[in-house]
Amino acid sequence: MNCKWLKVTQNVQKGIQILNKLEDSKFEPFLKRIGTKLRLQEIEIFTEEEKKKLQVIFKVDEDTLMIAIKTLIYLHKRLLKFIFMPVNLHKDLINVGFETEKAEYIVKLWSSEVSSTLNDLVCNSLDKVGDNQTFSWKLNTELSSDIQKKSKIPKAYLSISNNKTEQDMELTHSDLYTMFIQFEAIQNELDSSVL
Repeated sequence: MNCKWLKVTQNVQKGIQILNKLEDSKFEPFLKRIGTKLRLQEIEIFTEEEKKKLQVIFKVDEDTLMIAIKTLIYLHKRLLKFIFMPVNLHKDLINVGFETEKAEYIVKLWSSEVSSTLNDLVCNSLDKVGDNQTFSWKLNTELSSDIQKKSKIPKAYLSISNNKTEQDMELTHSDLYTMFIQFEAIQNELDSSVL
């Protein structure tokens, strides 16, 4: 019933049960409204008048409506902290108790929000980095130093630059190996998320 990214407490489980009972045709606009207000970082998602209308529309009392709203707010905030494959997200939502239709609406909202966020990041990073990036490296070996006589100390010099900035790094063997291990871990994560 639990999944790694969402802690399903008793209140969350109760909220999921309430959300599953809501009519599908009215659930999607309800979900979109909450997502929109959270994206705009507004404190009040529904006015008191709107809450009363929702109680009539969904045929629930005020406490039940508030549990549904709070569950969607919690879910929305958790969703934006993780990167998912939509199919895996859909499976996770069903595993924690959502009906298929409700899970599809949530995945649809999440996908639209994440794609707009990623597009903004791509545009911003392209503006900052530009297309003219270069990467160069060289390897030097220091044969001896004042501190250590007759020792070989290999050092790698990496340079990453574009039109606006240039970053130079001097790395020892252990530094370079640590960086390699980190790149390899990132590559493995990317590979596993694609499969």
